[in-house]
Amino acid sequence: MLADERTLDALDFDAVRERVVGSTATERGRATARTFAPDVHFDAVRREQRLTSDLRLLVESHDFFIEAAVDPRALLDRAAVGSTLSAIEARGVGDALAAAAGAYRRARAIESDAIGALCARYVALDDVRREIHEAVDERGTVLDRASPALARLRKNLVQAQADARDRVTALVRSGKHARAIQDAVVTIRDGRFVVPIKAEFSGEFPGIVIDTSSSGQTLFVEPLAALDANNRVRTLRLEEEHEIARILEALSRRIGARASEIDADVEVLAQLDLRCARARVAREMRAIEPELRDEPEIRIADGRHPLLGDRAVPQSLVLDDATRLIVISGPNMGGKTVALKMLGLFVTMTYCGMQIPAQPGSAIGCFTHLFADIGDEQSIADNASTFSAHLVRMREALEAPDRRTLVLVDEIGGGTEPTAGAALAIAMLERLLAASARGVVTTHATELKLFAHAAPHVANASVRFDPQTFRPTYHLDVGAPGQSLAFPLARALGIDAGIVERAEALLESRERDYESALAEVASLGAQLQRERDEAARERRIAQRERQSIEQERVRFDEERRSFAERADDRLRSALREFSTELQRRAEGRRAAGKVTAAQSALLGQVAQEMRRDLGIIEPSVPAQTAAIAPGDRVRIRSLRQDGIALEDYGESILVAIGPMKTVVAKTDVERSGPQSPPLRAARDGSAAKLAASARIASELDVRGKRYVEAEPLVEKWIDDAVLAGVSTLRLIHGKGTGQLGRGLQEYLQSHPSVESVRYGSEGEGAGGVTIVVLRGGE
Repeated sequence: MLADERTLDALDFDAVRERVVGSTATERGRATARTFAPDVHFDAVRREQRLTSDLRLLVESHDFFIEAAVDPRALLDRAAVGSTLSAIEARGVGDALAAAAGAYRRARAIESDAIGALCARYVALDDVRREIHEAVDERGTVLDRASPALARLRKNLVQAQADARDRVTALVRSGKHARAIQDAVVTIRDGRFVVPIKAEFSGEFPGIVIDTSSSGQTLFVEPLAALDANNRVRTLRLEEEHEIARILEALSRRIGARASEIDADVEVLAQLDLRCARARVAREMRAIEPELRDEPEIRIADGRHPLLGDRAVPQSLVLDDATRLIVISGPNMGGKTVALKMLGLFVTMTYCGMQIPAQPGSAIGCFTHLFADIGDEQSIADNASTFSAHLVRMREALEAPDRRTLVLVDEIGGGTEPTAGAALAIAMLERLLAASARGVVTTHATELKLFAHAAPHVANASVRFDPQTFRPTYHLDVGAPGQSLAFPLARALGIDAGIVERAEALLESRERDYESALAEVASLGAQLQRERDEAARERRIAQRERQSIEQERVRFDEERRSFAERADDRLRSALREFSTELQRRAEGRRAAGKVTAAQSALLGQVAQEMRRDLGIIEPSVPAQTAAIAPGDRVRIRSLRQDGIALEDYGESILVAIGPMKTVVAKTDVERSGPQSPPLRAARDGSAAKLAASARIASELDVRGKRYVEAEPLVEKWIDDAVLAGVSTLRLIHGKGTGQLGRGLQEYLQSHPSVESVRYGSEGEGAGGVTIVVLRGGE
């Protein structure tokens, strides 16, 4: 074993083990948990840690649970040798099988080699479980369906009881013996229906006395008239009992024949129960799976004593080849022993397959021996003092230490004359160092603090106290020795000041200087820790504020973009409808029928100012070095729309976005395609004609659109056709109500570029099509 019972007792390991016991659900699981102990085989430790982690995953993510079950081992032994089990005992075996089957099925919900190996011995015994549950219910009653004979007997028994009751009831109600009857009721004694008769009239009522009341005043008499019916009931009851005994005997033989397999299934259930209990305890402790290292080392990051719950103060320490021994010093009640026990419990818990309450990164290495000497083991019966008991334990630890030995000693060298005890303690530590063993010890001796400071592979550590109140903070500081605080504590607790001053004077000057230096170091350390804690707190606050500001910024940007998109959509729609309405209402049919370029430029400038006022224009970027020529495909950044450059107005440019034209600043435009070939002149319009020719079609289909939607599409279509030199166009608007076709024909008739308009012929689409002839065409 890794540790003997005295070591486990010194570490309070049994209290940790009881937490696991309390989390089990089955009798055998509890019995197994009460006896589990640290395993010295490191491969087994790895396997158990994997099992605990996998079961914890099942418990937390798959709602894994174990059903309560008795331990049927004794019942199986009896059944195996031919004994008949009672109904409730047989049901207990069936329930244990059901619990094992359920646990096995739920445990295989995840892919886990460790769980698969644990469940390898499981054998499906559904036929046995089903047979037991079909015969006996959870209250231990043999059910009618256990056999056809039992069902028939119970049916006949019910009828016979009804017949017997009816006969006795009829006799009571007849009134013939009313004077003799105590109460006009029918009752049962020894399974027979009887009538309560007054004792003084017993001779007047024909029947057999079955029982008497406690006072002797009432006789319970079975009427002779009901004798045959009661005998029939009695006979059927005996037959029922014989049939039940036969059923239970058959069930017991069945259980006995499969006893070894049933026991194996229940053992699998108990092992799953134990691991599941460890997983529940780990979750309650907020524990983690420690890293397992092949080297004999320990790394604890913010470890919390597993028995202190939320009161535990996190402690961190490292034992490895560089720091093999740690000497913890400081006043009593400061947490030295707590740190010592926490370290020992973390090792024993890890070697039992339990997780430890610490932060990720904590690691436990491979050890073969763990010795702990903590507390007072003096014994009057054995004539052993505290010091002698301490020496006996240290002798065991020092018999054959090696690099995989871990030694934990509280108050090493204590219990005797201080100087001699300190010298003996130093010699013991030197022996452990020579063997490369690992260890943690506590002390009050100054000699040991100096030894730890000077010796290689040894580190001082101290428990922290508040320098103003002298109250313990229970933090462990590795690297600095602790003060005794004897004189400050004496003053704080009300010892006469003169006595304390005299004690300080008696102390050697070297000791006074040493304590003074330690006090100064402790004060500086406390101040540094306060500043570190305050800085950490401010960093956490700043981090939270940065995160909050970033979240607000992201939310604001999303809202701004959403608002900009909605506003821009509404603005474009309003401008398009406004332009359409202007053109539709123009009084001039030919020259003034269209919105002019100047009007479009003015509308574009107004729209640009509105976007700027609404804050939906993206930041401008430096103008492009190359000029944008009419006919170039461009991208308007503020609108996030593509269009075609039509005319250059110096600082701004006219851009067509589908049917809409708008004037935008050149700084808001970028070329989205290759640059057009150089133009001979800006006014010749050849680039626009080239672009129009590329996209013109002789047909336009506006079916399903409203007039306000179709009109700008038709206008753009006509403009492109004129630029491309197309003379005849075919507009498809459908028949429907005719309003769309009539409205578009009225518009086309007033268009300055249109020569004539007519409905199509039968071969051209009839009334659903309008044929448009442009000026200069046919």
